[in-house]
Amino acid sequence: MRLTRKLAVLAAVLVVTAGTVAVAPPALAAVAPTIVATAVCDEATATYTVTWTVTNAKETPATINRVVANPPAPVGTFTGIAVGDVVPPASQGSLTATATVHSYLRQNTNLQIYLDGGSQYSKLVTLPVCGNPVLPIVSFTSDCDYLTLSVSMPAGGYPVQVLTSPASDPELGIVQPGAPAQTVKWRSPDEEIFTVLAYVGQLAPGRWEPEPSCVAPVSLGQFQLFASVNFRYVVPSASASPGRVDQAMADEVRSNEEANTNFEFLDAGDGYIAIREPEQDLLLTYFSDAAPLGWSWDGRVGDPQRFRLIKNADGTVSLSAKLNGKYVTAEKAGAKPLYANRTAIGPWEKFTRYAANSGPGTINAIVNNLNVTAESAGKKPLIANRMDPARWEFFYVENLGNDEVALRSLVNGKYVCAESAGKKELIANRTTVGPWETFKVIRNGDGSESLKAKANGKYVTAESAGRKPLIANRTAIGWWEKFNLYGYNGATGA
Repeated sequence: MRLTRKLAVLAAVLVVTAGTVAVAPPALAAVAPTIVATAVCDEATATYTVTWTVTNAKETPATINRVVANPPAPVGTFTGIAVGDVVPPASQGSLTATATVHSYLRQNTNLQIYLDGGSQYSKLVTLPVCGNPVLPIVSFTSDCDYLTLSVSMPAGGYPVQVLTSPASDPELGIVQPGAPAQTVKWRSPDEEIFTVLAYVGQLAPGRWEPEPSCVAPVSLGQFQLFASVNFRYVVPSASASPGRVDQAMADEVRSNEEANTNFEFLDAGDGYIAIREPEQDLLLTYFSDAAPLGWSWDGRVGDPQRFRLIKNADGTVSLSAKLNGKYVTAEKAGAKPLYANRTAIGPWEKFTRYAANSGPGTINAIVNNLNVTAESAGKKPLIANRMDPARWEFFYVENLGNDEVALRSLVNGKYVCAESAGKKELIANRTTVGPWETFKVIRNGDGSESLKAKANGKYVTAESAGRKPLIANRTAIGWWEKFNLYGYNGATGA
């Protein structure tokens, strides 16, 4: 029986009234039987014994085709009158039944009988509290995600059924005396939860009241997460295309503002953080070990959104989900979405955290659509000949002000130099920035960028359409001199 039907029955039973109610065709109304209830309280057991008598008003016997006695089990019992019994003629006595009713609150008991021919008769009696009843213990607790209801019956009480509105899923079972408490929960309910002792009356209500830290976490700033295993930035993504954002993957090479690589880190309390995607105001969320991390937002940070930020000895960071204590991994070396299901930290579980838009990016040559590499880990000149970027193909674009930048290779941490004042190819082999390591960014009308070496005032070119190393020896910008600097954000600085 669903809750709505139960509560409807309760509403009918809990109407405070008295007397006999007759619903019968006019021709039968004159033969309405008299229903009388006599209730005796046993204070020691907090239980009423109710004796019901049904007496005919006529000498015409009437057959009973339905009997309803409230309250039913486990609050009450009823014996003595059943379907098929005959209400005898008035001169031949009455039908008698006995009910027991456990007392909890001021409550009602009633008897309804239905006779052949469609007539219905009922009697309702209100019973004061009897003795010192043992009541169920009802308590509510709130956390960042749920309102939890706990119901128990102390030893010495009677079994009870407690209903809730709105209904829980699953519903509470019969609460047995002395048994462990039963619990049910609602996820961040907006409405008040009511509890009702079935066929008796209302118990304590409850409302979800999370701690302020659950609702208003403090921002720690915006950051990027760069996966160590495949040298890609974590970005929100959609499992279906086109589709809504529902997972996160490490598959972006750009670090500039055009890429959605920035996440707001939030102080989620107790040493945990939450990770917010600012474009759509969503929080990174753990669902299960078997499901990828996803995105959700319903007004607060809960345990599914809490992660521990671990700082590794090599300068990288790892994340562990609060709900299972397991580490976030770039599954299949980044070929699949992020999961939180690893018990140890390896390359797949390591990320470098950068301030917003400050991480390294690739440099893509327009002429051949290939990525610039610090060949041989920086021992050889830069050349645009790589399709799939890895460590050698990432460069930090350091803003020097007035659209001037320095390029620092990720693979060796050294600055790109226009060697011999531009007479030789570009190479990443310098530890400090001087004129030879300074380039002016020219933003072209087609959205690409060009680099003008401060050493000689000439443009960097992907020589021979990228077949030869980069060199700063051109006086005009053509296709060979155009690049996408995916680590450049266009800030002019001071």
